[in-house]
Amino acid sequence: MAERGGRGRLVIVVVILAAIYWAVAVRAPSGSRSIHSFDPDRLAELEVGMWQAYYAKDKFRLFRLLVATLREQYHYSWQRAVRAAYHLARAAATFGDASGDYDRVLPDLEAGYTIARDWTGSKFDPAAVARAELSWWTARRDPASGTGAAKNAVVAARMTELYTLLYDAPPARVAEAARLRVDAADLRDRGGVDWKGVSYLLHQSYRSLHDAIGE
Repeated sequence: MAERGGRGRLVIVVVILAAIYWAVAVRAPSGSRSIHSFDPDRLAELEVGMWQAYYAKDKFRLFRLLVATLREQYHYSWQRAVRAAYHLARAAATFGDASGDYDRVLPDLEAGYTIARDWTGSKFDPAAVARAELSWWTARRDPASGTGAAKNAVVAARMTELYTLLYDAPPARVAEAARLRVDAADLRDRGGVDWKGVSYLLHQSYRSLHDAIGE
């Protein structure tokens, strides 16, 4: 009898732990799954932290902030956010350490965007969006992009293409958001990083994007 009672208690414990795991890791938070529904100021705040972690090569912090971003932006479960973040963070880390052969990050970028497409019910092509993402990354490094304002214009055009594909929006509506984000990246690249200025530009960028495509 005692053994049977012990097994019964064990089953109860297992059931409780499974319920907690489902509630914490598997169950998605309430809210819209639409890719157009997001808090622009919160995303800007998280992105500043991710940029700081990326350039400090703090991969653990980058991953943690990326998980939080995906959870809040797409209303992923923690489990799904971790899976998507794994691919996107690995793509960013690989690119950061690379000096060529940048296309090797595409499988991870595509995997991350496929998760977003399937979860949000969007119609974008993950492969095309992944290439557009990589395109603006590489444009910032490519000497052919020029320097100063000319370079920023090239990178902003690539960023505009990314937003157009991802959000199914006319280029003219998302061009300002793209330009502001590129201006933030350009400011970061200058000597003596002005993180307050970077934060301001990213907040303006996400507010512009929200006004253009947000719900």
